[in-house]
Order: sequence, then structure tokens, then C-alpha cells
Amino acid sequence: MNDLSALLLRPIDLVSEPSFALGSGVVHPASLEVVWSDESCKLEPRVMQVLVALNRGRGSPLSREELSRLCWDGRVVGDDALVRCIGRLRKVFQRDPAVEIASIPKVGYRLRLLSVASETTETTSSKLSPGPLHRPRRWLLASGVAAIAALGVGAFLLMKPPGALATEAVRPLTSDLGVETHPALSPDGRMIAYAGGAGFGTQRDIFLRGVADGTPIRLTRTAQDEMAPAWSPDGRRIAFVRRIPGAPCEILVAPAPQGEPRVVGRCSVEAMTRLAWTRGGEILLSDRPTREAVRRIRALSPDTGRMREVTAPPATSLGDLDPVVTHRGDHVVFRRAFSYGVADLYAAEVSGAGLRPLTRDGWKAVGYAFAADDRTLVFSSNRGGDSGLWSVDFKRPGAPVRLSLGLLEFGRLSSDKTGLLAAEAGDYRSNLFAWRAGAEPVALTDGNTSDWDPDLSRTGQLTFVSDQNGGSEIWSKARDGQPTRLTDLKASSVFSPRWSPDGLTIAFVASRDGRTDVYLINAGGSGLRNLTSDGAVRDELAWDRNGDLLVPTLREGGWRIERINAQGRVKAVPSSAGALTVKSDGVDGLYAVKKDDDRLWRLDTGGMGLTSPLIRIDPEAAWTPTVGGVYHLTGAPGGEAVLRLTAWSGESREVQSLGSFGLKHSLAVSPTQDIVAARVVRDEADLRAIRLTRR
Repeated sequence: MNDLSALLLRPIDLVSEPSFALGSGVVHPASLEVVWSDESCKLEPRVMQVLVALNRGRGSPLSREELSRLCWDGRVVGDDALVRCIGRLRKVFQRDPAVEIASIPKVGYRLRLLSVASETTETTSSKLSPGPLHRPRRWLLASGVAAIAALGVGAFLLMKPPGALATEAVRPLTSDLGVETHPALSPDGRMIAYAGGAGFGTQRDIFLRGVADGTPIRLTRTAQDEMAPAWSPDGRRIAFVRRIPGAPCEILVAPAPQGEPRVVGRCSVEAMTRLAWTRGGEILLSDRPTREAVRRIRALSPDTGRMREVTAPPATSLGDLDPVVTHRGDHVVFRRAFSYGVADLYAAEVSGAGLRPLTRDGWKAVGYAFAADDRTLVFSSNRGGDSGLWSVDFKRPGAPVRLSLGLLEFGRLSSDKTGLLAAEAGDYRSNLFAWRAGAEPVALTDGNTSDWDPDLSRTGQLTFVSDQNGGSEIWSKARDGQPTRLTDLKASSVFSPRWSPDGLTIAFVASRDGRTDVYLINAGGSGLRNLTSDGAVRDELAWDRNGDLLVPTLREGGWRIERINAQGRVKAVPSSAGALTVKSDGVDGLYAVKKDDDRLWRLDTGGMGLTSPLIRIDPEAAWTPTVGGVYHLTGAPGGEAVLRLTAWSGESREVQSLGSFGLKHSLAVSPTQDIVAARVVRDEADLRAIRLTRR
């Protein structure tokens, strides 16, 4: 018997396992920790056992049976338990390009160390002198920032034969504290513009920096949130968006690299959009011409301020968003959203003519940009539940082709004519906490992934949405138990899990195969079934005390609330036109908010009516009704959130601060009036440079 065989036969006792180096970090099995120079993270015991077992393999594949014997004492376990552990490890080691946890088809898994490309940024990128133009740097490993942060060829698995588009090398463009978002490469590829701020949802400014030297220049410095920079075709001007609290956004243009911005136009309704310049000098954006309309792509003349319509999406869709133009500036690609989490990419001439789909399966693309020859569109997506980069032929669209495995979660993309791609690489995590007045928050979940959208049964059992297994799934947790995954949907979107009044069933909304429907599942995870099957757009739902579901639904005539009984029969709620969200107070009260309306409405047997006295809340913020009043948040998501309680008498008071509140915000209230919500535990985003080549 060789040494490796003997090692693989020895049971894993974490207490006695020695520490070992892995990539740029050190694994300490006994303390369940992985430690890097700038941070550390805790692993669950079973996840740590899987990591130790894979490390024992010394680069050789381990079968599922071997992992079961080593980590579960030989007990028969379902594939989902092992997949969950592998998914957690991949999330943890996203930051380290040298560590690969690969799936070996029909065999098992393998852990190996990859050689990381030595392509680095100039040392000037780590020598930013302090001053008013710079935000603080985040220091990485003392042994060399670029050598650790740079991602190389080994982080990507090329999926196409020679001649296809491929990702060849990746390196960091930014590594500042906070978030850098909305990358925009200049036409010549020498400069990049982006939005930078302290965190997601907080105020941002527009920055410029050289792609080679990385020294930032602050283009704007205001109290407003500014984002979505876009270069003019000649590279001399930058357009960007300024958010105005309580009003539609402004479109500004500034000379590059420095100069005074001027307002060239305003959105009609929307508070934010992405921008793109056409060859003719117009600025494309996504907006609604009126509050009753659907978002569409519009073209703004920065010289005259005139606006024209480019697209006309269906009234039963959520509209057209995020325009991106070809390098020639004559065609536009945008995302047409058919429901929450369901969207396809469409293309048209910048005039609006020649509309055609590029994808047809409903998997939403987060960011997209053209390769240098304008022939291929590269996009980031969680297709199949696994985040990664994909491509589709712009001229002859077929099935999308994967360019990279989901080792990093990429967001918005930008490209230049040389084949350089800039991408957001985010690290956002939120866990669930419980707050009781006057006491410190208590963690209900504690993972390296995100948990959100909680709901509590009358007995205190928790259900929520989590991406612990990579994709969004429904989970539950008893008061003192461990979280349990209830679904394996592999859906593009899952939200609004809500307990039935008797605590036996969970209803939720999920988007699968391009269709959004209401689903039911038993509390223990059995009996998954559709309650609807028409695929209509739906929003947050609630149960009434009789066991019917109240579901906001988008039909030809607009939004309305539909009552659905246990047999699936549907009936529209009178006077509910425009309602987007409905919530229960946990007893017998049902309340709703309408589109573009901050007034709170109450549902009764006769339909909907305004609360008396009238109560106003921010419909974009988290809120939940109770018997004593309505809890709601004030403050921007991503910043310090303050919880307020407005009694049904109309009196309002501050309850307490919840700290940095989750972007995927929602509130739940326990029978003892504890507040349960998602709190941000990690909030960073950097920009990466990816070289695209043809092979």
C-alpha cells in the first residue's frame, strides 16, 4: 500500500489534522478556519472535512464514495450534501486563482493548484499618494499585490476548439476599498472610467484611470450618487448618470480626462439607467416616457435635449434595459425583461429597425459587451445556476457557449477594439440576523454566501432564500437547528417564500424555463408542486387567514392582485389595479403598495382602500405590517438603515439602527416582535481586465 492509499484510508479527525498551506492562504482544520493575510473565514465542520479529504488527494480525483467514507463515516448521503460542500468551497476560494476545485464527470472531484500568470499591473498602481483625488487602497499580501490578485489562464476552462473566442488572461484593474462598478473602457483601450464608492447602494463618484498605470483621477465630487459612465465615440467626452433623490435621474456629459460636467437631459420617470453612445452622437438609455408605460430604450440628443423612442416592448413585460452598442456604434443590444429573473438579449439597429432576439431561454445576462470584431457578444450570466462568462454569435445567434467556469461572479462588462474586456468582480454577502429592542443582533445564518427574504411561521420556524449551493433555493431553519435546503430548482430567480397560516406549507415565486409561477412545498421539503402554470409576471405574495394566496400579477391591463385558492382557481381582487406587493400582518390584516405610489393600502372583502389615517412608506424600502403598525426602513440600502414603527394611529417612532442593510431587503417579525432581516457582512467589488483572443 503506498502513502497516498494509506492516507485516504485514514478517517478525518479535524482536531488532530495538521494545518496546511493552500494557494495564498493557510487552512487550520482544528479551528475550522482558512486564513489569508488580509482576512479569514470559518467553515462548517463537514465542509472542512471535504476540503481536508480533497487536499489529501494531492491533485488526484476522489470519487463520491471515497468522500462519503472519509467525511460521512461511510454513511450513504445524497448528492446534494456533497454538492453543497463543494459549492461552499468554491465560493470561499473564489478569491484565490491558484486553487481549483474541479468536477470530474462520472468520477468525483479534484483539488489542485494552478500556476498563476505573472502578468501584473505596474507598481505605480500600488503607490497611490494620499490626496483629494484618491480613495484609500486595500493592501493585499505584503509579498506582492499583483502576484496574488492577478488571475491567470488556469482560472478559466476554455470550452471551444481552436478558432473560437477564448479568455486568455485576467488581471486586476482596481483593488480599492469599497466598490468599483460600471466599467467603461475608452475606445482606444488606454483609459477606463468607473463609479467608485464605499459600498453597494451608497453614494458613488466617477473616476478615470489608465489601464496600464492604474492611477485614479476623480472626475466628479458631489453629494449625489453618480454612475454608468459611457465614452463618446471619439473618446473626448464621458456621459454619466446622476441620481436625484425623489426625482428622475439626470444625464450629464463631461470632457475627458477632466472638465466641468453639464446636464444634457433628464429621464422622464426612472431613477437610474445605463448609457451608450451611438455613432451619430446620440446617448441611449432605458426609461419610461410616462409612469403608465413600460421601460424602453430611448435616444437622447446631448445637443438639443430631444428624446426619441428606439424600442417598444410588450405591455406584459418589465421592459427593455441596459443598452450596449457595437464598436461601430450602429447596432444596440439590450436586455428585455419578461419577469423578475427572466430576460433575453435582443439586438436592433440604433434606429430601432431590425429587432431580433440573440437568446431565447430566459436566463438573464447581467453584463454584456462586444468582442473586438463586433461578431461575438460576451455576457455574464448564472445560466444553469452557475455564474460565468458566455458568448453568442451576433450575426447568426445559436446556443450560447461557455467561456469560463463560475470561479468568479462577474457583473457588468465593457470592451474595447483591442480585445480587452473589463468586468465587475463582486463579493457581496448577507446573512440573516434577529434584532430585539435594546439588544445586540443575533446571527441566524453564518455562511460565506448570501441569505435573504426571510419569513417566520407562527411557531418561529424560519424560511428564506439562499445561494449556498450556487443558485437561489428555498431553505428553512428551526429555532435551534441547522439550515436545511428544501428545493433544487436551478431556477433563474426565486423569491417571496411565505409560510401558510397553519405552518405546514411554504408558497414562493420562481422563474424556471423562462416562466414565472407560484409554487408550494411542504414544510419538510416534500410535495413540490405548481399552483399556477401560465408563466405571468408576479411579485411578492401573501396568505390570507383562510388559506388563499394573494399574488400581484401583471396582465394586459396592468398590475393587479389575484386571489388563488388551493385548487388553483384565480379571481381578481376588486380595486387592486397597480398593486405590486402585498403583505400580511400575521393575523388577519393584508396590506399593499402600488406602483409609483408611497401610500399604504388595506385589503378587505370589498377590495382595496387607503389606510386611515393615511400612512406613507417608501415602496422601494423594506417594510412589513404587524398588528401594532408597520415597520419600515429609512436610509439607503447598503448604508446605515434605521428601523421605524408607524402605528396604525399614524404616530411614528424610531426603533433602532440595523447597521448596513442587505440590498435584497425584506423584513420579518417573530411572534415575540423580534425583527429578522438580511445584514451585509461583506460588500466589495473590483474591476478585472480579461484578454479575449481567437483560437
